[in-house]
Amino acid sequence: MFELHGVSKQYGPRFALRDVSLSIAPGRTTALIGPSGAGKSTLLRMLVGLEWPDAGEVVFDGAPLHRKGLLEHRRRIGYVIQEGGLFPHLVAADNAALLARTLGWSRPRIANRLETLAALCQLPEDALERYPAALSGGQRQRVGLIRALMLDPPVLLLDEPLGALDPIIRHALQAQMRGLFERLGKTVVMVTHDLAEAAYLADTLVLLRDGRVVQTGTARELLDAPVEPFVTDFLHAQRSLEACL
Repeated sequence: MFELHGVSKQYGPRFALRDVSLSIAPGRTTALIGPSGAGKSTLLRMLVGLEWPDAGEVVFDGAPLHRKGLLEHRRRIGYVIQEGGLFPHLVAADNAALLARTLGWSRPRIANRLETLAALCQLPEDALERYPAALSGGQRQRVGLIRALMLDPPVLLLDEPLGALDPIIRHALQAQMRGLFERLGKTVVMVTHDLAEAAYLADTLVLLRDGRVVQTGTARELLDAPVEPFVTDFLHAQRSLEACL
């Protein structure tokens, strides 16, 4: 679905990405992991065309990404950020349906799609008539997911989608999202700082460090066959509750 060939991105003297080559399989969930500043969010934003490489190219569905085709490209991608990135002056339904209205969808079509997605994402229908300030963090995240799914895109990109939620809500949403990913069969790429979340949700982990891809594989492959000591150090850096007692 996505391929990156020798992609580099530089901000002043600092490289956010350095000569990254990567293949992201269609219909699978890929998690970008690594320490802060590793280049995870920059890589994700590169896939949707919010960042542009200084060198190399991004290929989507067999065709190189070009600036003149970005609008059509973005309509094939659902993009979710923390707290859903909702407009505070619009109720949830209007937030979710914004692009569909821009594209001229009829009111009945929008209403039917919202009803279907609210059920799919386990959002109470009455929540669609509330403003973001009147929604819980978990509900705002569900609205953001509904908005991303509104046009039924083949790709979902998620940038720390559960990072701002408390542990109980986050745990529940993780289970719901895994079921959703399995049911929809879309290509999903997500950024997370939570290694357990990455292992739970993703088929493939991509570990980055200082703008480079260190290792790609399943969580078990990274654990059992690390390519360098940093991989092991990173995998064991997050303490479990048992280790603290």
